[in-house]
Amino acid sequence: MNLLRGVDNKGPRQAIIKGIMVTATDLGIDVIAEGVETTDEFMWLRDEGIWLFQGYLFAKPTFEQLSNEINLPVQVGIDSRF
Repeated sequence: MNLLRGVDNKGPRQAIIKGIMVTATDLGIDVIAEGVETTDEFMWLRDEGIWLFQGYLFAKPTFEQLSNEINLPVQVGIDSRF
């Protein structure tokens, strides 16, 4: 989560995530972005090829059940993978 905070405007964090993506892709590993809290973070990560997300932007944590309210940032053009 700390790595993702403000990633949309922090070059060093972007470089680390890009490196993780290259390594994960080479190894056939899916990347999950955990702790996504803002639409700007989501859009930057999505544009880098991440398509699995978790965080306050989508739903608040619950215990032993999925929340009844799941928010999808539709205004940012989610494609069919979501």
